[in-house]
Amino acid sequence: MIKQREIIQSEQNQWLKRCKALQQKKYRQQYGQFVAEGLRFVQEALENQAAQVVLLDEQQQELAEQIAAGDTPVYLVKAGLLAKTLNTVNPQGIAAIAQQKQWNWQDVAVMKQIVIIDGVQDPGNLGTIMRTALASDTQAMICLKGTVDLYNDKTLRSTMGAVFRLPVYHIDDVAAMQDDLHRWGFQLAVADIRAEQYHYQMQFPEKTALVVSNEANGPQFIKTGDIMVKIPLYQQAESLNVAVAAGILLYAIRTAREER
Repeated sequence: MIKQREIIQSEQNQWLKRCKALQQKKYRQQYGQFVAEGLRFVQEALENQAAQVVLLDEQQQELAEQIAAGDTPVYLVKAGLLAKTLNTVNPQGIAAIAQQKQWNWQDVAVMKQIVIIDGVQDPGNLGTIMRTALASDTQAMICLKGTVDLYNDKTLRSTMGAVFRLPVYHIDDVAAMQDDLHRWGFQLAVADIRAEQYHYQMQFPEKTALVVSNEANGPQFIKTGDIMVKIPLYQQAESLNVAVAAGILLYAIRTAREER
Protein backbone atom coordinates (compact mmCIF):
# COMPACT_ATOMS: atom_id res chain seq x y z
CA MET A 1 0.00 0.00 0.00
CA ILE A 2 1.03 3.61 -0.57
CA LYS A 3 2.35 5.43 2.45
CA GLN A 4 0.08 8.34 3.28
CA ARG A 5 1.45 11.45 1.60
CA GLU A 6 0.08 14.86 0.72
CA ILE A 7 -1.38 14.75 -2.80
CA ILE A 8 0.57 16.79 -5.37
CA GLN A 9 -1.82 19.57 -6.34
CA SER A 10 0.23 21.87 -8.58
CA GLU A 11 2.23 21.76 -11.79
CA GLN A 12 4.86 23.71 -9.86
CA ASN A 13 5.68 20.66 -7.75
CA GLN A 14 9.38 19.77 -8.12
CA TRP A 15 8.72 16.28 -9.46
CA LEU A 16 6.19 17.38 -12.06
CA LYS A 17 8.51 20.17 -13.15
CA ARG A 18 11.31 17.62 -13.46
CA CYS A 19 9.07 15.35 -15.58
CA LYS A 20 8.33 18.27 -17.87
CA ALA A 21 12.00 19.21 -18.15
CA LEU A 22 13.01 15.63 -18.96
CA GLN A 23 11.00 15.82 -22.16
CA GLN A 24 14.00 17.75 -23.53
CA LYS A 25 17.27 16.02 -24.35
CA LYS A 26 19.45 18.71 -22.77
CA TYR A 27 17.82 18.17 -19.37
CA ARG A 28 17.98 14.38 -19.69
CA GLN A 29 21.71 14.81 -20.24
CA GLN A 30 22.05 17.38 -17.45
CA TYR A 31 20.28 15.31 -14.80
CA GLY A 32 21.16 11.84 -16.10
CA GLN A 33 17.49 10.91 -15.80
CA PHE A 34 14.49 10.04 -17.97
CA VAL A 35 10.77 9.40 -17.49
CA ALA A 36 9.42 5.84 -17.52
CA GLU A 37 5.70 5.91 -18.34
CA GLY A 38 3.15 3.15 -17.84
CA LEU A 39 2.77 0.31 -15.36
CA ARG A 40 5.08 -2.20 -17.05
CA PHE A 41 7.88 0.31 -17.59
CA VAL A 42 7.64 1.56 -14.01
CA GLN A 43 7.82 -2.04 -12.76
CA GLU A 44 10.99 -2.53 -14.84
CA ALA A 45 12.52 0.62 -13.36
CA LEU A 46 11.75 -0.54 -9.82
CA GLU A 47 13.02 -4.08 -10.41
CA ASN A 48 16.31 -2.67 -11.70
CA GLN A 49 16.68 -0.16 -8.85
CA ALA A 50 16.55 2.73 -11.34
CA ALA A 51 13.43 4.56 -10.13
CA GLN A 52 14.01 7.63 -8.01
CA VAL A 53 10.33 8.42 -7.43
CA VAL A 54 7.01 7.02 -8.65
CA LEU A 55 4.13 9.36 -9.52
CA LEU A 56 0.61 7.96 -9.43
CA ASP A 57 -2.67 9.59 -10.45
CA GLU A 58 -4.94 9.63 -7.41
CA GLN A 59 -7.68 7.94 -9.43
CA GLN A 60 -5.35 5.02 -10.23
CA GLN A 61 -4.37 4.09 -6.67
CA GLU A 62 -5.15 0.42 -7.33
CA LEU A 63 -2.00 0.32 -9.48
CA ALA A 64 0.03 0.66 -6.29
CA GLU A 65 -0.88 -2.93 -5.42
CA GLN A 66 0.80 -4.10 -8.63
CA ILE A 67 4.19 -2.53 -7.96
CA ALA A 68 6.86 -3.40 -5.43
CA ALA A 69 8.15 0.07 -4.65
CA GLY A 70 10.17 -0.88 -1.57
CA ASP A 71 11.87 2.27 -0.30
CA THR A 72 11.18 4.24 -3.49
CA PRO A 73 8.89 7.18 -2.70
CA VAL A 74 5.44 6.99 -4.30
CA TYR A 75 3.53 10.27 -4.66
CA LEU A 76 -0.15 10.65 -5.49
CA VAL A 77 -0.95 13.34 -8.04
CA LYS A 78 -4.19 15.29 -8.40
CA ALA A 79 -6.50 13.67 -10.95
CA GLY A 80 -5.53 14.58 -14.52
CA LEU A 81 -2.43 16.53 -13.57
CA LEU A 82 0.04 13.74 -14.31
CA ALA A 83 -1.50 13.08 -17.74
CA LYS A 84 -1.13 16.77 -18.51
CA THR A 85 2.55 16.59 -17.65
CA LEU A 86 3.45 13.45 -19.64
CA ASN A 87 3.94 12.93 -23.38
CA THR A 88 1.85 9.77 -23.77
CA VAL A 89 -1.44 10.20 -25.64
CA ASN A 90 -3.22 7.64 -23.43
CA PRO A 91 -1.25 7.53 -20.17
CA GLN A 92 -1.93 4.82 -17.62
CA GLY A 93 -1.76 7.18 -14.68
CA ILE A 94 1.66 6.08 -13.48
CA ALA A 95 5.23 7.19 -14.19
CA ALA A 96 8.67 7.10 -12.62
CA ILE A 97 11.67 9.37 -12.80
CA ALA A 98 14.50 6.97 -13.51
CA GLN A 99 18.28 7.25 -13.45
CA GLN A 100 20.28 6.60 -16.59
CA LYS A 101 22.62 3.78 -15.71
CA GLN A 102 26.34 4.45 -16.14
CA TRP A 103 28.47 1.59 -17.44
CA ASN A 104 32.24 1.03 -17.26
CA TRP A 105 33.81 1.19 -20.73
CA GLN A 106 36.59 -1.19 -19.67
CA ASP A 107 34.00 -3.94 -19.19
CA VAL A 108 33.69 -4.19 -22.98
CA ALA A 109 37.17 -5.76 -23.08
CA VAL A 110 35.86 -9.14 -21.91
CA MET A 111 32.73 -9.18 -24.07
CA LYS A 112 32.29 -11.31 -27.19
CA GLN A 113 29.50 -9.65 -29.17
CA ILE A 114 28.51 -5.99 -29.33
CA VAL A 115 26.54 -3.80 -31.74
CA ILE A 116 27.55 -0.31 -32.86
CA ILE A 117 24.83 2.09 -34.03
CA ASP A 118 26.12 4.54 -36.64
CA GLY A 119 23.54 7.22 -37.27
CA VAL A 120 20.21 5.36 -36.95
CA GLN A 121 17.58 8.11 -36.77
CA ASP A 122 14.28 6.34 -36.18
CA PRO A 123 13.42 5.93 -32.47
CA GLY A 124 11.45 2.72 -33.03
CA ASN A 125 14.32 1.15 -34.93
CA LEU A 126 16.85 1.97 -32.22
CA GLY A 127 14.61 0.60 -29.48
CA THR A 128 13.93 -2.57 -31.47
CA ILE A 129 17.63 -3.10 -32.11
CA MET A 130 18.23 -2.79 -28.37
CA ARG A 131 15.56 -5.39 -27.55
CA THR A 132 16.93 -7.74 -30.18
CA ALA A 133 20.48 -7.22 -28.98
CA LEU A 134 19.49 -8.23 -25.47
CA ALA A 135 17.55 -11.25 -26.73
CA SER A 136 20.44 -12.44 -28.92
CA ASP A 137 22.95 -12.34 -26.06
CA THR A 138 24.71 -9.28 -27.44
CA GLN A 139 26.52 -7.82 -24.44
CA ALA A 140 26.53 -4.08 -25.21
CA MET A 141 25.31 -1.40 -27.58
CA ILE A 142 27.39 1.59 -28.66
CA CYS A 143 25.67 4.71 -30.03
CA LEU A 144 27.81 7.02 -32.17
CA LYS A 145 27.20 10.73 -32.62
CA GLY A 146 24.21 11.42 -34.86
CA THR A 147 22.19 8.48 -33.55
CA VAL A 148 18.72 9.26 -32.21
CA ASP A 149 18.53 9.85 -28.44
CA LEU A 150 18.01 6.57 -26.62
CA TYR A 151 16.08 8.28 -23.83
CA ASN A 152 13.35 10.04 -25.75
CA ASP A 153 9.89 8.68 -25.07
CA LYS A 154 9.38 6.94 -28.43
CA THR A 155 12.70 5.09 -28.24
CA LEU A 156 12.15 4.11 -24.61
CA ARG A 157 8.74 2.59 -25.33
CA SER A 158 10.19 0.42 -28.08
CA THR A 159 12.99 -0.91 -25.86
CA MET A 160 10.40 -2.71 -23.69
CA GLY A 161 12.64 -2.42 -20.62
CA ALA A 162 15.89 -3.49 -22.32
CA VAL A 163 17.24 -0.02 -21.53
CA PHE A 164 17.69 -1.14 -17.91
CA ARG A 165 19.57 -4.34 -18.76
CA LEU A 166 21.81 -3.82 -21.77
CA PRO A 167 24.97 -1.73 -21.27
CA VAL A 168 24.91 1.31 -23.58
CA TYR A 169 27.84 3.60 -24.38
CA HIS A 170 27.62 6.95 -26.15
CA ILE A 171 30.83 7.52 -28.07
CA ASP A 172 32.11 10.72 -29.71
CA ASP A 173 35.73 9.71 -30.38
CA VAL A 174 35.25 6.93 -32.94
CA ALA A 175 38.96 6.48 -33.68
CA ALA A 176 39.79 5.92 -29.99
CA MET A 177 36.87 3.49 -29.71
CA GLN A 178 38.12 1.49 -32.69
CA ASP A 179 41.62 1.42 -31.25
CA ASP A 180 40.27 0.04 -27.96
CA LEU A 181 38.11 -2.58 -29.66
CA HIS A 182 40.99 -3.82 -31.82
CA ARG A 183 43.29 -3.89 -28.80
CA TRP A 184 40.70 -6.02 -26.99
CA GLY A 185 40.53 -8.47 -29.91
CA PHE A 186 37.35 -7.35 -31.66
CA GLN A 187 36.87 -7.30 -35.41
CA LEU A 188 34.38 -4.82 -36.81
CA ALA A 189 31.75 -6.29 -39.14
CA VAL A 190 30.08 -3.50 -41.13
CA ALA A 191 26.67 -4.25 -42.60
CA ASP A 192 26.60 -2.79 -46.11
CA ILE A 193 24.60 -3.77 -49.18
CA ARG A 194 27.77 -3.26 -51.26
CA ALA A 195 29.65 -6.00 -49.39
CA GLU A 196 30.76 -9.05 -51.37
CA GLN A 197 29.83 -11.76 -48.87
CA TYR A 198 26.44 -12.71 -47.48
CA HIS A 199 26.00 -13.33 -43.77
CA TYR A 200 25.52 -17.08 -44.27
CA GLN A 201 28.90 -17.28 -46.02
CA MET A 202 30.76 -15.62 -43.16
CA GLN A 203 32.98 -17.14 -40.51
CA PHE A 204 32.34 -14.53 -37.87
CA PRO A 205 35.28 -14.11 -35.48
CA GLU A 206 35.16 -14.98 -31.79
CA LYS A 207 34.83 -11.30 -30.85
CA THR A 208 32.60 -9.38 -33.25
CA ALA A 209 31.43 -5.77 -33.19
CA LEU A 210 28.55 -5.42 -35.66
CA VAL A 211 28.09 -1.95 -37.19
CA VAL A 212 24.61 -1.03 -38.45
CA SER A 213 23.64 2.33 -39.86
CA ASN A 214 21.05 4.61 -41.38
CA GLU A 215 19.14 2.87 -44.18
CA ALA A 216 19.13 5.92 -46.46
CA ASN A 217 22.63 7.31 -45.92
CA GLY A 218 24.63 4.27 -44.85
CA PRO A 219 27.42 4.41 -42.25
CA GLN A 220 28.61 7.90 -41.35
CA PHE A 221 31.71 7.22 -39.26
CA ILE A 222 32.63 3.56 -39.88
CA LYS A 223 32.39 3.07 -43.64
CA THR A 224 34.71 0.08 -43.79
CA GLY A 225 35.52 -2.61 -41.26
CA ASP A 226 37.62 -5.71 -40.82
CA ILE A 227 34.65 -7.53 -42.34
CA MET A 228 31.95 -6.28 -44.74
CA VAL A 229 28.71 -8.27 -44.72
CA LYS A 230 25.31 -8.12 -46.41
CA ILE A 231 21.98 -9.92 -46.34
CA PRO A 232 20.53 -11.23 -49.63
CA LEU A 233 17.58 -9.29 -51.04
CA TYR A 234 15.07 -11.13 -53.21
CA GLN A 235 12.23 -9.95 -55.44
CA GLN A 236 14.03 -6.67 -56.19
CA ALA A 237 13.62 -5.31 -52.67
CA GLU A 238 15.63 -2.11 -52.32
CA SER A 239 16.69 -2.55 -48.72
CA LEU A 240 15.85 -4.08 -45.35
CA ASN A 241 14.69 -2.16 -42.34
CA VAL A 242 17.79 -1.59 -40.20
CA ALA A 243 16.25 -3.21 -37.12
CA VAL A 244 15.32 -6.32 -39.12
CA ALA A 245 18.80 -6.47 -40.65
CA ALA A 246 20.44 -6.05 -37.24
CA GLY A 247 18.33 -8.90 -35.86
CA ILE A 248 19.30 -11.28 -38.66
CA LEU A 249 23.00 -10.48 -38.29
CA LEU A 250 23.11 -10.51 -34.49
CA TYR A 251 21.55 -13.97 -34.42
CA ALA A 252 23.94 -15.14 -37.15
CA ILE A 253 26.87 -13.97 -35.05
CA ARG A 254 25.39 -15.62 -31.95
CA THR A 255 24.89 -18.88 -33.84
CA ALA A 256 28.51 -18.80 -35.00
CA ARG A 257 29.58 -18.46 -31.35
CA GLU A 258 27.49 -21.48 -30.38
CA GLU A 259 28.89 -23.60 -33.20
CA ARG A 260 32.40 -22.63 -32.33
